[in-house]
Amino acid sequence: MTRTPPQGRPKRVACLGAGPAGLLAAAQIKAARPGWTVDVYERAPEGETYGYGVVFSDTAVRTIDFIAPSLGRLLAAQVTWDAVEVRARGRRHRSAGHGYVALSRHRLLAELAGRAAGAGVALHYGLAADAEVLSTEYDVVVAADGAASRTRRALAGELGARTGLGRSRFAWLGTTAEFDAMTFIFEETAHGPVVAHGYPHGDGVSTFVVELPATGDPAAAAERGRLEQDLGHWSDVFGEHLAGHPLQAKELRWANFPAVRLDRCVHGNVVVIGDASHTVHYSVGSGTRMALEDGYYLARALHRHEAVADALAEYERRRLPSVRALQDAGERSMRWFENAPAHLERPGAQFSVHLLSRAVLPVAAKVRAEAPELVEEATRVVAGGDYRPTPDGALGLPLDVGGLRLPGRLVLDLGDGTPQDTVPRDAPYGWVLAPAGRPAGGGAVVTADRLADHLAGPASRHPADPPPLVVVDMGACPPDPVRAGGEAAALSAAVAGRSGGRAPGAVVAVRSTVAPAGGPASGEAVEALLARLRAMRAAGLCELADLDAGPGGDTGPEAVLDALEWADAVRSALGIPVMLSGFRARPDQAEPHILAGRIDAWCVRGAARAEGGA
Repeated sequence: MTRTPPQGRPKRVACLGAGPAGLLAAAQIKAARPGWTVDVYERAPEGETYGYGVVFSDTAVRTIDFIAPSLGRLLAAQVTWDAVEVRARGRRHRSAGHGYVALSRHRLLAELAGRAAGAGVALHYGLAADAEVLSTEYDVVVAADGAASRTRRALAGELGARTGLGRSRFAWLGTTAEFDAMTFIFEETAHGPVVAHGYPHGDGVSTFVVELPATGDPAAAAERGRLEQDLGHWSDVFGEHLAGHPLQAKELRWANFPAVRLDRCVHGNVVVIGDASHTVHYSVGSGTRMALEDGYYLARALHRHEAVADALAEYERRRLPSVRALQDAGERSMRWFENAPAHLERPGAQFSVHLLSRAVLPVAAKVRAEAPELVEEATRVVAGGDYRPTPDGALGLPLDVGGLRLPGRLVLDLGDGTPQDTVPRDAPYGWVLAPAGRPAGGGAVVTADRLADHLAGPASRHPADPPPLVVVDMGACPPDPVRAGGEAAALSAAVAGRSGGRAPGAVVAVRSTVAPAGGPASGEAVEALLARLRAMRAAGLCELADLDAGPGGDTGPEAVLDALEWADAVRSALGIPVMLSGFRARPDQAEPHILAGRIDAWCVRGAARAEGGA
């Protein structure tokens, strides 16, 4: 705390919920304002907890050590490990260098409750309370009443609450089986694939979250629903990994993950924090960290400002934007596990890299250092039968596109007006797209006449020479699949008429702008893009899908991750190579996604980027 403002009348603060957010907020507020009255109301009896272990990354531990040193010291004495292990279809792949700490939820809450009581907070267990009533009796009401928050539901309109449910069903279980890594297990059953997230947390027990991805088969879904309460069944499903140890549950609950986002977290003198304000999917392990940070930053704001309204306004202004990146990562991870049945079709090593890179832009050198055998195996998968190690890793592997072989996966687009002879001969590009290689650019309308001229190729080309690569820039795709497919079919027909029905003398890549569409790949928008590409491909005019940031589009990390989801959807549906163009990420951040099979090539812009920058 940096300064103490003038003291006015001592305030009264009520915290709803004795979870991590409510307890830390109460303790920190009381420590910052010793003269204030701080009460915590928890509807459950003292000592009653749901769930097993709570996990923190090593980065989160450093943050917690700063905001609550005694809690940091407790975490330092808990179970630690640094590996992630993926088990699927009889294969195991391990990646080191991650760094985790875990402890039981019961121990964490006991520590937080002890800190709060020691600071002078009054803890009221087994006592339900209502925020609306408390707001007339207290100066501040901190609603930390969980993902199912009654306070948030009551104020949904005022807070701009947006809630939804994930498609998978999950249960928070435990086992005495030992794990020494963050372990992701995939087993296939008669009713579809199932997933487990296992990790140690001390006290002789490991956390074991079982997740059931949604199935399109109503009969299989009904049978899985019937089996949900049968712990013996799930112990058998994962028996190989449990080494004979049964699964256990403090209270067996199956649910769909609640996705919670707020536009505002303050209404009057009520502030909503923790899972009541924002949830983060359990597969990224950041929900408890965010809850603790909420409590700390709220207490700091109340310490800095004498006026409660000013303090709450500062908290809302600073805190909400800072949680969104983690929420985005959590939602990407949740979608990945929901689609796990489709991902399992990938070769084992590629599947593991796909999982590890599901919500991040990792640097290739780091991935290689953490899991060299996995990277080597995935590189061989990408290379196929023609594998020769290259100094540029996967970026140096050749790529066959139609009748054209690109000697590498890194492509340079010179744009309009950059002479091709300005590119250094030793630049690490598999291909250079000169202006002549694009019949239309910048979202301009592609005309059949101009495209047909480019597709004919140079009249003097020797038959043994590789065909030229032509990038057809079709701009943003109409959001309606029928319209998108119709426009592409009309263009294809016009080109065929112009060329007399002859096959094109060039290999064609269709460039589509995806960044301005915003958000991850989903629903009708993806179907529209697929309709466009299918129509072009049916006419022999699409050997590669080029997904582009577009002029003025968002090219930052979140946009890159969104585009990677689009690319994955296109590649999986059409089975053709996919390239990303114009996004702001380094090629060595794209390389792990080539290994994962999301994309096949990465395109950078401008001759000044000969060093491979983005």
